[in-house]
Amino acid sequence: MVKSIFFRSHDLFSKILKSKKVILTLVVLVVFGCSTKSVLAQTGSPSVLYVPLIGITSVPDPLALPNGSGKVTYNYAVKNFLPEVPLANVKVVDDSCSPAKFVQGDDNGNGMLDYSETWRYTCTTNLSHTTQSIATATGTANNMTATHKAYATVIVGSNIQPPLVSIVNVTKVAYPLSLPSGGGQITYTYRVNNPGIAPLKNVNVTDDKCNDMSGRLGDTNGNNLLDPDEVWIYTCSIILTHTTTNTVNVTASANGLIARSNDTITVNVAAPVTQSSSNPKFPTAGGNPDTGVNPFVRIAVWTILSVILVILIIVFVLARKSKFKKILEKQNPLNRNKNQ
Repeated sequence: MVKSIFFRSHDLFSKILKSKKVILTLVVLVVFGCSTKSVLAQTGSPSVLYVPLIGITSVPDPLALPNGSGKVTYNYAVKNFLPEVPLANVKVVDDSCSPAKFVQGDDNGNGMLDYSETWRYTCTTNLSHTTQSIATATGTANNMTATHKAYATVIVGSNIQPPLVSIVNVTKVAYPLSLPSGGGQITYTYRVNNPGIAPLKNVNVTDDKCNDMSGRLGDTNGNNLLDPDEVWIYTCSIILTHTTTNTVNVTASANGLIARSNDTITVNVAAPVTQSSSNPKFPTAGGNPDTGVNPFVRIAVWTILSVILVILIIVFVLARKSKFKKILEKQNPLNRNKNQ
């Protein structure tokens, strides 16, 4: 009885295997299941995108025009403070001088501001009175725009050398899941330097969202002055529970004048994961947002189809073994009865 059922099943499977459409359909379904498995594996390891960081310094030459009106050339240096991603579409705009022209710095000629490069720009104009200019550098990466401003003052009618100071928040932040749902602790890192020629005193760094500011690191000669060849590092730690944009400000003084600079950065905190029945991309079944199919159902379908395909292949191989088939037919009791 069992062998009889086997041979009937064998004949059925043989007919199925002779149908190209059926075989093609099964192959497509199995491939679909494999791709589903691959998609699920990828969703378990989301890619990391970093918030781009850019910095600019503006140094006028000369810093002072003691004899009155005259020509001033602004020299800009632009840096990318994130080694993970280069910056594209880098631009420099100065509200007191136009246009800012690129001079040099794209060492590999790829049109991207790499971490190891410093791009230099220049702009020349005539000033008739003491002027504070604001130069803005922008660059893009990961569909986000990085912005930084540099402040520079030129004194007209005096030989006093105005101070210059620059600050950049060089905190490395991953986007958009820099912090998990519910938030966590983050440490901001600030880089302060003196692009001018006058040593700076009374350097003061404040953050509008973080109060636990550390002491400075980088006063290499211990004179309590931010010299032109020094970079002072400050840090501040805070616990964030929601997406936060903070602004850090620095002020410093020299020759009776005050220099200032600021920088802004946003730290994203992931929102709690919620299901929305009104959004067709996120079905209540909890499926993949691109297809609306429950991932567990896809895995089950893939497994079942794989087993069926293996069975069909085994039966097909057995059917091709003519000698093995003849032996089984001789042992079939139905055949014996017919012969008798």
